[in-house]
Amino acid sequence: MAVPTPPSLANIVAEGLKKASITSPVAALTTRAQDYWMEEVKNDILVLSGGRKLSSLYTTSTTPSVNGKDRYACPSDYFSDLSLEILDGNTRGTATAGAVGSITLEKDEGDIVGSQIFILSGTGVGSMSQITAFNSATFVASVTPNFTTAPGNGSGYLIVDRNIVLNEKPLHHMQSNERGIPREFYPTGSPTYGEFILFPTPYNSDGDLYGILMRYYANLMTLDLAGTLMATLYQRWRNVWVQYIYAKALDEKSDSKAEIEMKRYNMMVHSLIMRETYGMDMSNLTMRITDY
Repeated sequence: MAVPTPPSLANIVAEGLKKASITSPVAALTTRAQDYWMEEVKNDILVLSGGRKLSSLYTTSTTPSVNGKDRYACPSDYFSDLSLEILDGNTRGTATAGAVGSITLEKDEGDIVGSQIFILSGTGVGSMSQITAFNSATFVASVTPNFTTAPGNGSGYLIVDRNIVLNEKPLHHMQSNERGIPREFYPTGSPTYGEFILFPTPYNSDGDLYGILMRYYANLMTLDLAGTLMATLYQRWRNVWVQYIYAKALDEKSDSKAEIEMKRYNMMVHSLIMRETYGMDMSNLTMRITDY
């Protein structure tokens, strides 16, 4: 039996309208449902969750360091619980070819099956995956899952064999200038979505870069409706999305069932939050304990 095709934004809207007996909606209604009604669902989930962490919104982001640069922007969809790791290793090189599921290394890199590989520069920069097979004759490493963006000829890579978990410190504990491999990070706000400062400042006399792995909860309201994480949420929360479109479509038609179906939607949202919640984010209620 074939694996079902994951639902898309268009599929969800079409299904919700169809349940309301709108089988041939005008373009304006479809656009409104996709652009506004779906955003209303996101807002409901965010407000009703009350800042609690929803497991489906846990995600990661990777970026290379820049020699001599200590300030880095948080991901544009960052919401809370940023933690950082520095990715380092003894093996760096330049690829001669690549695809979404493989990369051709510059030489035989030895026993690297099971290691993470991070693209430091060039095409596919920031992509990371795990090496599941390596052909020492052709230098082709197969990876799983696929790279986010396929590397290519000239892409710099790092075979990761050290993950350095950084300690979070408050900004007023910022230390004097020092260069090397970072040990700490200092979250700081900005007019947009925040940034962090690494200490010591990433630096290597050979110009070697490090990878930076960020773990955090995404802000549901800033997620692109056509983005990768939203595609996952369409699948995990499909019934909730469809139910809201259905209830709103009934309301547009002044159907007497609209109120009942909207109450059913609200119950589904509460159930979703109970199922997905890891616990209340205590960062607004307690002070962080740190060395003074």
